[in-house]
This record gives sequence, structure tokens and C-alpha cells, in this order.
Amino acid sequence: MTVSDLASLRAPTKRAQVRHLLSERITNDLRPGDPIPSERTLVRELGVSRVTVRQAISDLVESGRLERVHGKGTFVSGPQVNSRLHLTSFSREMRARGLVPETKVLEGREEDASPEVAQQLQIRPRDSVIRVERLRLADGTPMAYEIGYYPSAVFPGLLESDLNTLYDVFAARYQVIITAGDQTVRAEAADAHQAHVLGTTKRAPLLVQERLTRAGDRPIEFSTSWYRADRYRIHMAIRPLETPSSGA
Repeated sequence: MTVSDLASLRAPTKRAQVRHLLSERITNDLRPGDPIPSERTLVRELGVSRVTVRQAISDLVESGRLERVHGKGTFVSGPQVNSRLHLTSFSREMRARGLVPETKVLEGREEDASPEVAQQLQIRPRDSVIRVERLRLADGTPMAYEIGYYPSAVFPGLLESDLNTLYDVFAARYQVIITAGDQTVRAEAADAHQAHVLGTTKRAPLLVQERLTRAGDRPIEFSTSWYRADRYRIHMAIRPLETPSSGA
């Protein structure tokens, strides 16, 4: 199909017609992570100028349907998640948004707690902790790279369990129920390792979430998650600490 075949759409410009055609192709024929044809191929297929093709692609990149990867090409974007800060597992959050969650355990090992981890978990430095490194996906698309630490004294034998769904394991095997947590969010540029794991480019923007999770008064998890900023947004309800009598 060429742009001339789209005349019945009465799109105002060739740019809009090409944008519509590409959008239809993304919806019907492609999946997240698939490359789109090169600009040269689209010019030949659609019978329009390279400028028109480039403008239409830019529109779809801006709207989030496509993403450019430097040195590789332009690809169909993965799912974009709007999240509210609350205490739940990644898998449950993705399912609540109609996405299929997947977790890949990259590494699990027991090691001595660093001073920072020991302070967060309220244990002694060099006490044993379990370090779990995981990649989180939604509909097959990388969303977050996560490293978590768990006190070995609370979870003996954890490495023998299913590390994909830790909160469920805590409840079923150890009768440890998550009750509260503190979470901070900051921005960071991806380093080479993070970019490789998340399938993005070095120095791509990431949202970094640090979480300290408790069961009652006892800290049981200290984790850091690096989310792709192009696929994850955080919503927060903002309320005044007190009702002002005047002013703004």
C-alpha cells in the first residue's frame, strides 16, 4: 500500500498519512522490540519523500509508539506503565495493568553485608545476607533491573526457593508478611552494565527506586530497582501538610 491508496482517509498531509500507515503497521503486524523498515525502504514502499517519512517517524517517537536506539535503528516501543507509589510486588502491579509479568533471576548468592546494607537491615556488618539480582519484564519487554538484599537469619535456605516471586515465598515458607516500607526515587543515567541488561543505551535516563521493606518493625528487604524512564512513570497524590489560612 502506498500513500496514494490512503486518499480515502482524507488525512490533511502526506506526513499524517504516513504516520497513520505506520501506526496501523505497528498495531497489526509488529510486536514490541521489532524494528521498523529503514527510511530508504519506506520511501520506496510509500512513494513519498525521505523528509516526510522522517517527520512521521519522529511523530511516533514523540508519542511513545516508537523508540530510536543510537546505532541500531528504530523499534516498536514496549509497554509504558503509570504507577502509583504503593507496597506491592512487581508481578502483581503488572497484572493489575493487564500486562504479563516475567522475572529472570540473573544471580543469587550469599555474602557478607556491606556497612550500608547492614545499617539498612539493622544487622551487624559482615552478617550474612542473600543478594538477589533480577531482571523484570512486562509483555516480554525489559522494565527494571533490581538488586535486593535479605537477612539470612530471617530467610535460611532462601536460595533453594523460587526467587521469581519473593514476597509470596516469604509468606508461604517463612510466614513473613510485608507490612510497611519506605521508598525513595531519584534520576540516574544508565551505565554500560545497566544499559546492556535493560536493552537501552548507555546514559539513557533511569528512574531509581530504593526500598526498605519491613515485616512489623523488622527490616527484611533492602533493594534498588533501575527502571527505564521511557517505560515507567510514577504518579503521586500531593496534599498540603496543613490547611493554609491565606496565600498560595
